[in-house]
Amino acid sequence: MPTLSRTAATCILLAAAPLGASQTVALTVSPLETHADNTARLKLVLNAPSNSAPAGLQWMFRLPPGLDIVGIEPGKAVKEAGKTLVCNGAKCIVYGLNRTTIPNGTIAVLKMKVDQSLARKAHSAQFKYESHGRARMTKPEIQIADLVAVSPDGKAITVVPGLSY
Repeated sequence: MPTLSRTAATCILLAAAPLGASQTVALTVSPLETHADNTARLKLVLNAPSNSAPAGLQWMFRLPPGLDIVGIEPGKAVKEAGKTLVCNGAKCIVYGLNRTTIPNGTIAVLKMKVDQSLARKAHSAQFKYESHGRARMTKPEIQIADLVAVSPDGKAITVVPGLSY
């Protein structure tokens, strides 16, 4: 009967694998909100299962040319957890002297100034031709890099950049 035990164990592991894959902590950027005064905003949003919620985060915004950071403010989730957001340019860290986990929601609000030439291009049609011959409009892409998350007991948590809204 050892074969039956191995088969049962394999089935349990295979059934549990998708559950582990869904336990990923993700940081996602909202759509870029542009304003008439050549400023733009976007939100960085945390989405984590309750058993993997981080107590601290670190990341870096990667901006395309023509976008300059004006300010980065803490989001509602950071405030609710009693944490502090500190940024040095585009590199940010959320920390606190408590073991409270950060709830899902807005972690940071990035405010940017849009260069005049980029603002003019945004109002005109920009197209990129893909390999299958279709054209699609392009926009400045803001990326999140150097992601680090920690649990309340200081252990690393896997975090990935989520898909943009």
